[in-house]
Amino acid sequence: MDAAQQTQYTVSARKYRPQHWDAVVGQDSITRTLKQAIEQEQIAQAYLFCGPRGVGKTTSARIFARAINGFDANDQEDYAFNVFELDAASNNKVEDIRSIVDQVRIPPQQGNYKVYIIDEVHMLSQAAFNAFLKTLEEPPPHAVFILATTEKHKILPTILSRCQIFDFHRITVADMVEHLKGICEKEGIQAEESALHVVAVKADGALRDALSIFDQLVAFAGKNLDYATVAEHLHVLDQQTYFDVVDAVRAGEVARALLVLDGIITRGFDPHHFITGLGSHLRNLLMSKDASTIALMEVTDDVKAQFSAQAASVDLRFLVQALDAVNQADVQYKGSNHQRLLVELTLMQLASSSEAEKKKPELTPIQADVWSGKPAPASTTVPSPSGSPQHPSAPESATPPAAPAPKEPVKAAPAEPPAPQPPSAAPSLPDTLTPPEPITAKSPDPAPAPQANPVKLPSLGMATPATLMDIPKPEKEEKEVVVRRESVSAEQIERAWAEFTDLVESEGQFNLHTTMKATRISYADSTIILTVLNKLQTEQIRETQLRLSQYFADAVKNDEMRLVIEMAEVQDSQASTEFMNDRERYDEMVKKNPKLDELRKRLDLDLLG
Repeated sequence: MDAAQQTQYTVSARKYRPQHWDAVVGQDSITRTLKQAIEQEQIAQAYLFCGPRGVGKTTSARIFARAINGFDANDQEDYAFNVFELDAASNNKVEDIRSIVDQVRIPPQQGNYKVYIIDEVHMLSQAAFNAFLKTLEEPPPHAVFILATTEKHKILPTILSRCQIFDFHRITVADMVEHLKGICEKEGIQAEESALHVVAVKADGALRDALSIFDQLVAFAGKNLDYATVAEHLHVLDQQTYFDVVDAVRAGEVARALLVLDGIITRGFDPHHFITGLGSHLRNLLMSKDASTIALMEVTDDVKAQFSAQAASVDLRFLVQALDAVNQADVQYKGSNHQRLLVELTLMQLASSSEAEKKKPELTPIQADVWSGKPAPASTTVPSPSGSPQHPSAPESATPPAAPAPKEPVKAAPAEPPAPQPPSAAPSLPDTLTPPEPITAKSPDPAPAPQANPVKLPSLGMATPATLMDIPKPEKEEKEVVVRRESVSAEQIERAWAEFTDLVESEGQFNLHTTMKATRISYADSTIILTVLNKLQTEQIRETQLRLSQYFADAVKNDEMRLVIEMAEVQDSQASTEFMNDRERYDEMVKKNPKLDELRKRLDLDLLG
């Protein structure tokens, strides 16, 4: 290939850069607003395009500049005298802005507007921003400024108030896949949708990154892009790996899950990458549980079907527990001294929880009805949730059976029970029934007779003495709580406060310890008053207020004290500067020595606070 042919190649990010509004991907609301503003001739003097990289900020600025001048996008003529682009990252001094201010006064030789596109405008120094303010607010009628930035929070509020702000959002995976499909058709490339989906996910919402990855894959694999090739080249774990891991832990096969993890690490993947991917996989399984949330998954249709199939066999409680365990591992990963063991332990926990779920006894149909709130049949004995049988109430017309005869001879026969009533008339029962205590004869080793407690009977139905014996006895009454009222002195409170402060330090809570050391404590009329200096200290004390109150009560043996947190007004200058930010401290220093601000301006220094 000669030099002439080599220069013909253009990367996709430049070759397929949008030249008109309809080609801009994923920013429909912004493009529609700008088109309507041009049609209604409502052109503002300044615009601010902000958002992540590679989402179309500079592209939209160029299209807008051509549209307000009526230039044709297909025209190859150079419009350098109408559209000026400035990179603020390398031209951020006052002199660079002053040159723009001088050029703004000259009207355009062609078209109606001179458009100034300033990219990465947040890189301008504060002095450059100040030199730009007046021109930005009141430019000549033929001048339009379009500022682009990825860090909107670094721009001065005085600049923001002079611009119409458009927030560009990240491009969705679906929009990016559709755009890549169109490029594949134009280039004659055969690509699987799942492979393009991996490219879109890897780009993380930036279309320019997706096109760069796409060019790299075409150079590696040629005109055929399949899922396996793309996943291998981009060093991405395939979805099937996570499906296998979930199947292993659901089956309780710890060894199989650990072997899958070992294979992942052998292939060069970081265990942290695996644990974050597993969290995303479990989240997708949770979304697959409900048909209304399947749309929240950014995967292809065939992968959605695979997720739905696995979600049907996974318990919802297991998914919630697994997500919590994986999230804990993700949080603790960087601080762990044995990171692989942490991931392995997480897989063991998931497999153990699955095995424990299998060993739980299944509910009988009648138990399932009880748990679900369905009434049980009247003639059936219903097991309670704890496993002990509950006897059903006898029908209203049932005749009470006779009391069982005592096995041992008795000294005196008990009173005869009343004659049974006919089935048509239910007997009238008292509210409280005490079963007769059997009287046994003396024997060498007499066995104690069971003692039944009086039981409240329902207004309907009949209960036998045997049934009354099965009813559990009521629990013992709780002991009366004793309130401690020992006399307390201020010295005792201060001593307990000092001990608690040392305890906090020994536990490694250094921020709380510093706050407690700066807090004043006083005691009067059963009230402990803690005086702090700011709201941050107030929140820190309140987080441990319950524990602190209990510590005081145990230390002085008094449960009737109150704990009150107050914020003092800081008056002395030394204490007030202690809680100032850098900008406030600088202002205080300038008040004492105004020449300090002149020195800063001469050195062209910026204030970060």
